[in-house]
Amino acid sequence: MFVFGTAGHIDHGKTALIYALTSIDTDRLPEEKERGMTIDLGFAWMKLPSGEKVGIVDVPGHENLIKNMIAGATGIDAVILVIDANEGWMPQTEEHFQILDLLDIKYGIIAITKIDLVDQIRLNIVEKQIKERLKNTVLFDAPVVKVSTVKNIGIDQIKSTIQDLIPRMKPKRDIGKPRLSIDRVFNIKGSGTVVTGTLIGGTLHQGMEVTIFPSYKKTRLRSLQTYKEKTEIAFPGSRAALNLVGMEKNELHRGDIVFGTKQIKASKNIDVQIQLLSQLKKYSLENRSEVLFFTGTKEILAKIFLPETKPLQSDETGFAQLRFKEPLATYLGDHFILRIPSPPKTIGGGLIIDPLAHKHHFKDRDALHFLQKRIKFDLRELVLTELKKNIFIKKDNLLINSNYADSEIKEAVEQFKKQGEIIATNSWLIDKNYWQEQKTIFMNRLNREYELYPLRAGFPLNKFQSYFYYLKPEIFNNLLDSLINTDKISLKKGIIFLPSREPKISSQQKILISKILKFLNDNSANPPNEKTLISQIAGGKEIIDFLVQEGEIVKLSDGILLESKNYDIMKNKLIDFLKINGSISIAQVRELLGLSRKYIIPLLNKLDEEKITQRKENVRILKAKLG
Repeated sequence: MFVFGTAGHIDHGKTALIYALTSIDTDRLPEEKERGMTIDLGFAWMKLPSGEKVGIVDVPGHENLIKNMIAGATGIDAVILVIDANEGWMPQTEEHFQILDLLDIKYGIIAITKIDLVDQIRLNIVEKQIKERLKNTVLFDAPVVKVSTVKNIGIDQIKSTIQDLIPRMKPKRDIGKPRLSIDRVFNIKGSGTVVTGTLIGGTLHQGMEVTIFPSYKKTRLRSLQTYKEKTEIAFPGSRAALNLVGMEKNELHRGDIVFGTKQIKASKNIDVQIQLLSQLKKYSLENRSEVLFFTGTKEILAKIFLPETKPLQSDETGFAQLRFKEPLATYLGDHFILRIPSPPKTIGGGLIIDPLAHKHHFKDRDALHFLQKRIKFDLRELVLTELKKNIFIKKDNLLINSNYADSEIKEAVEQFKKQGEIIATNSWLIDKNYWQEQKTIFMNRLNREYELYPLRAGFPLNKFQSYFYYLKPEIFNNLLDSLINTDKISLKKGIIFLPSREPKISSQQKILISKILKFLNDNSANPPNEKTLISQIAGGKEIIDFLVQEGEIVKLSDGILLESKNYDIMKNKLIDFLKINGSISIAQVRELLGLSRKYIIPLLNKLDEEKITQRKENVRILKAKLG
């Protein structure tokens, strides 16, 4: 399905031509009837000789209504450029043509109207004038049709010209991302609120749940119409009217967008390429200028940030970041128009290169390099640059605001994965260089820990989780697995260590080890806690941790320390007693081991932790497996 749009100066006969083609009067507002001019957008359609339906958007020609013209021109596939044979090429003809060029409308028909009011000499002059202006433009070879709506001259030729043009035009793609920029909102008695617009990106069907941006309200499509006929499904490229369930007219506005089921991402910053019009005389677009930004059917004020301190001049192309006071949901590759509010004038337009840009300044050369890589809209380059920008991103969010189908993006990702250019977890995609950096940081961090604590064999996993707090748990776990699978590190019982690492014990530390073990051996019946031992032997904390790690010392609750040999003796005595007697009380433990209650409770708790004993009321019994 294709949509044509009219363009041209006020009172050059756009609406009359559409009526002659379609028998539909697009001047629907009382004020339009009264003043005899199109104020807002009008819509019509016609059936071609082939049976195919074509939509037609009628736009206002008055200079004060250019924003309405831009809203109408968005989404059209071709233009009917209407020029009065008597007046010729006029200021709004020029501005409309510039806007069409900025929106990259490549197909069109030139309709010279009101030929019944001029002679052949004047007609030849106007036709020559038009050809001269269209030289070196995409419409230079566009067919020229001479028309009189009063005498019904050229109307059938326009229809056949449209018919001939359609096979050359590319239909709008279905990428599974339907969106409709609202251009009209109205109520129908007995049905409720209806919105209209040109559907792109995917299909909408009756009963489907949709989301309205920017309110994020969800609604359902009660019914759909395309070209005044009810339909169960609307296809990309068609003019569609959507009857929305539970929505009030005042909740919706021109510029709002109806999305399908895909998640909506929006941003207050977008990176763009701007083309300033060559027709502007000595115009400079200064850094931090405020301009009116038009995309889809949305109009909003934007502030411009340029890469250089030097302004952008007429006919120049350059990169920029646009910043808004509210988030916009735009797509990569969308066109836009820029105007200045005073005096009102179109100054240029361009392409959206990053619809979800991070706020930045162009002093960072990487920002400029990033845009230069993306400007050709090559999918592979877009995938890599998107990952470089985000470092890691959910698979479902990669290029979500782009005019590529999910299947196309997935195919490109799979190729990169095979080539080792992208790292993937179950849910995330990770930039390869960033992944290597994280591996290096992890190993450097582990080696640093060994430098700080040379006696330790390893370090708690949760300590490293805290170091890498900025990584999603799934990504951190994959980083860990990658290092383990390549034998860089080992993980056992929540402790990370280097497989080949041996504790480095100095001669002075060996002396401290002997002192600590002797102290514990000499006080086996009255073992010290860690705090007491450290106060007795300076520098003992690290050595105690090392001896616990090596199994030379057992630490009970309350920090009580036992030499391992002494602990094993106590443990075996208790096991032997329980095997014979079945249970043991605290009083019996005191009599058996000669310990005070201060030590008995921590000792029994330790045996419970090791699953040797278990508490049963006021006694301990052996676990079943030891019985």
